[in-house]
Amino acid sequence: MTGLRRKLSSPSALFIFEAAARYENFTSAANELNITQPAVSRALATLESHIGSKLFLRGKPGVRLTENGKLLRNAVISAFSEIERALNEIEERRTGKTQVTLSVSTAFTTHWLMPRITRFQSTFPNVDLRFQLIPGPVTGELGDVDIAMRYGAPGKTPGRFVMQEAYVPVCAPGYYDDTAREDATLILLESDIPGDPQWTPLDSGQPYRNKLTFSDYSVVVQAALVGQGVALGWLNIVAHWMGQGRLVPASSTVMLPGRECRLQLRQEEGRSPVVSEVADWLLQELHADLSAISASHPELDLDSIIKPGNAA
Repeated sequence: MTGLRRKLSSPSALFIFEAAARYENFTSAANELNITQPAVSRALATLESHIGSKLFLRGKPGVRLTENGKLLRNAVISAFSEIERALNEIEERRTGKTQVTLSVSTAFTTHWLMPRITRFQSTFPNVDLRFQLIPGPVTGELGDVDIAMRYGAPGKTPGRFVMQEAYVPVCAPGYYDDTAREDATLILLESDIPGDPQWTPLDSGQPYRNKLTFSDYSVVVQAALVGQGVALGWLNIVAHWMGQGRLVPASSTVMLPGRECRLQLRQEEGRSPVVSEVADWLLQELHADLSAISASHPELDLDSIIKPGNAA
């Protein structure tokens, strides 16, 4: 391993490279590693200079891996996966528990999974969950995790079908008891505003007078929960709160962007049998929420969204 150490610019170089290669975005890599974006850029430039080869093409619209970068990425992913599997097995032998890693959005974890984590632990007492949290769009490859929730085009996204991507305007119960519809506040996610900025999901067809815009969808949902306005509720995220009656539809409009939500599982080779059981549990819990919402709010006509191939 002395030769490998000589070939690297620093002990942390491969960790920084792996994150940057996975995202093909230095800022996202910096956020994951809890360092600054300039620090990522400097570390990668030093690594490239040390090995005498460009690993990234820099420019608009962003960075891309070179052929040598792809070669190193594949080798690093394979090596890191083997190391992580060995460490997980050591820990499982020590604790008697199986580790299952989920790659899901921060908002899904906060607003859907955390409220039922006690039930999960009761069902799977010998499983420890680990999370790869995604703050932005839930896309990309499975990576080195056991279960990943991903969105994609129908017929082009692998994995177990969960539901059609769908969202409905939601607000806290009684919000309109204190707020006239023309004075309502629309709570938005700044990076994912659907359609015309004046588009309104209210049946009245009137644009909202006030808007709150956040960069974090977890905060969008939280703002609606505490009665600050009407949010565009992605159903797989707000399903728990709707099932509990903490959020209610602000109108009967259900939007279908045309993508599917699916659970992707690690390939069977080297996969613990409990991974499939955890995936089954996630599906059953989410579908139970959707069934409860459908029973409480039949006007939404949600039955079709849990069937593949019905996206508009």
